[in-house]
Amino acid sequence: MWSSLVIPTFLFLSFSSVGLAPDPGSTTNENDNYPPFWDQTEGDIAEFPVQNNKIIVDPWKYMDRLRMYKILITESNKYFAPLGKNNTGNVFWALTLFYGKLFKTDRFSETPKSSRCAYESGVSSCISINSGWGGINYYVIIMYFLAAIESRFLGNLPYEVELLSREKYRSNFCYSLEECRAAYPQVMDIANRFYKYLQSRKIVSATSGIPQYDIDEDTAIFKMWAVHQAAVDVAKSKFNDVSFYSSETEQDFTMDFLLAIEFVEAVLYRPYYESSAEFLVGFPHRPLTYQDHNVLMSNFSRREKALMTAVKLIPKINKSTGGLFLTIWKKLMTSKFTRAIGRFFIKRLLLIPIE
Repeated sequence: MWSSLVIPTFLFLSFSSVGLAPDPGSTTNENDNYPPFWDQTEGDIAEFPVQNNKIIVDPWKYMDRLRMYKILITESNKYFAPLGKNNTGNVFWALTLFYGKLFKTDRFSETPKSSRCAYESGVSSCISINSGWGGINYYVIIMYFLAAIESRFLGNLPYEVELLSREKYRSNFCYSLEECRAAYPQVMDIANRFYKYLQSRKIVSATSGIPQYDIDEDTAIFKMWAVHQAAVDVAKSKFNDVSFYSSETEQDFTMDFLLAIEFVEAVLYRPYYESSAEFLVGFPHRPLTYQDHNVLMSNFSRREKALMTAVKLIPKINKSTGGLFLTIWKKLMTSKFTRAIGRFFIKRLLLIPIE
């Protein structure tokens, strides 16, 4: 019975939210989509300092995490050339642009309205150990990055990588390849399988001198999202421990958003540059406050209100069905045809222009 209601439910959600939307064809300036200070890093692991024959990475510095994202994009661009011009088809763009969005919306700062670790701090900004979003994002980028090292996707590095730890909440994080491998072997295995898949691809042709690999789009995206979800699952259980200052409204939004992303992942949503940037137009420009609990403040755009409404409603429906809504949705999204329909519904729901 539930399977016959899943698609109609998404249709209802999709079209009922249209009234909140401005012209869905409106977009932001392309340069605004890149993470802050994107052009101030080369995406080369040699940019990290070396001390005592170790490459030193401070994951609580905004720029160090940004370098990790750019390294992954730089090293994987060759595999995704067929999926988008000028490297816009790289599957890491979704994670990278979202990282920048979290920073720009001050979700890494020490406390709301605090100057510590805030976006305004500039290139030297930190990521607060007290930030729930910072903790969740930590597991996302660290699992991808360490697995890239372990699988030798980044080549044979001249030195071991050392992640600088913080004493506060030390037990909530893993700070080395060995430590993360021991604590979360399944996540590391999932991430390794993603890189091994890319490394197994063969060059089948060349376009304008650019090698074209025999990559299967759906397979690559499926494996990329699988790593993301596995890392988020680890981090979600720790969220409340490291974000005591966030409002209950923001914490609820975080959990609801992460659940909604599972629906997005199930349709193998295209995590490329343009589609990711458009998706994030509706992400709220500031952390939610207690005043936003029942009525969203007027300083949110209509696009933001639409996304937050959908993000709040989907988990409610899923909870009312005892979790069957997500389970059946994932089962339905097992063929190219149903996933194409699913992506249509997701775009309608989030007011993204249909391609």
